[in-house]
Amino acid sequence: MGRIRTDSTKRYQCASLICDYLLKKNITHAAVTARDIAKFHHLSGKSSQSISAMLNFLYSNRIRETRFGFYILGTLAFKKVDYPHRYSIELIDGARGLL
Repeated sequence: MGRIRTDSTKRYQCASLICDYLLKKNITHAAVTARDIAKFHHLSGKSSQSISAMLNFLYSNRIRETRFGFYILGTLAFKKVDYPHRYSIELIDGARGLL
């Protein structure tokens, strides 16, 4: 099965949603699924696929750039099957100023 690709503009939109999730919950570290973030923002299931694709991209390429506002510490399979993944994410210091 093919994976959903996201362009750079969509990645920044997804990163903004993730940072907003952490900031509105007033936390700096969380273990969440893409579906959790989409539900928090009242988005469709299709949106969770884009968020998941972006998180997979960042994690598999080991990207830790301040422009995204957070980094991924690790991932676990949520159930015995491979998906959905629960990502352990942490806000980068100064991320509040990025939004």
